Amino acid sequence: MISFVLGATFTLSATPVRAACTWSGSNWAPKQLTLAAGTVFAPRDVPIGTTLNNFSPIRELAFGDRLVCGLTASYSTTLIGPLASNIPVDSLNVPANSVLQTNVPGVGLTMYMTGFATQWQVPPDNRSRFMPFTLTLNINTAVAGMPSAMVRYALIKTGDIAPGTHTINQVVAAGDSDRGRIFDLTFTATVTVAGCSMPVAPGNQINVPMGTWEKRVFNGKNSTTPAQPFAITLNSCIAGSNYPGNANGYFNGNYANIQLDGNKTSNIIDAANGILSLSSDSTAQGVAIQVLRDDGTPMNLGLPVRLNRIVDGTTTVPLRARYIQTSDGPTPMPGSANGYASFSVTYR
Repeated sequence: MISFVLGATFTLSATPVRAACTWSGSNWAPKQLTLAAGTVFAPRDVPIGTTLNNFSPIRELAFGDRLVCGLTASYSTTLIGPLASNIPVDSLNVPANSVLQTNVPGVGLTMYMTGFATQWQVPPDNRSRFMPFTLTLNINTAVAGMPSAMVRYALIKTGDIAPGTHTINQVVAAGDSDRGRIFDLTFTATVTVAGCSMPVAPGNQINVPMGTWEKRVFNGKNSTTPAQPFAITLNSCIAGSNYPGNANGYFNGNYANIQLDGNKTSNIIDAANGILSLSSDSTAQGVAIQVLRDDGTPMNLGLPVRLNRIVDGTTTVPLRARYIQTSDGPTPMPGSANGYASFSVTYR
């Protein structure tokens, strides 16, 4: 009898399921990304929370590979460095933990990422994907690989910024998946504070010759003399760039805002009509001084008034002044008629 022993080996095979994330064509080394923002201007006196740049353009930071994820995976980002808290950003609904304080005092940074496939589950409290965030994936078919990080950013005023030009160059964020580190992100920018310097004495003392007038020039209340031109000159101006996207309009370019107040013994009589009283050393009665904008309309007193757009170098703000009759009689009482005003300048 001959017997045969039949043996067979069965190998069960299956297509591996791709989980987590991996690079399509390279080893698992974190990609070193740089977001170069160029030069950004910060008007000196804009409020805390003002965005300083146009954040609309998407910056595509290429991986140099494709990040393929599925069928279940997670993807997260973190900010590296101290956070700036309690900053009411003017144009973006930024989560409280999403403003990074840069190495430049007074300048914060927020970033959010776009371009993810719709299969990624977005955090319900952070649908714009401001960093930091965590996305999850749980699908039946792997999504196509991501070739780049798609980032938008905003530089935000978080406090006083010193005059001059400042450089940001720091690692600001990192990306991770279940598998480990995906990228490190370096942010670079030059931040220049836009504004002017005040003229030094005696240039900061502006004398306005009002002229000598006969009382018959006046013919009743609110009658005036011809207006005399004068100017406030601002030196060493840095104009900055035009950014009209702020919801509150803080940076529609960079403007000189002039505030005139009564000084010494001159007081504001009618702020809306630019009328300032004579000083106590004057002997004339029944008249006051009216300050006008260059177009002849009254200059509002006691509050900042937006006047000239700043230009690089020297910016001249032209104004005018004239006497105005304030008494009800036919003519005022003649005499010396002096007045004093102080001015301050803000840049927005």
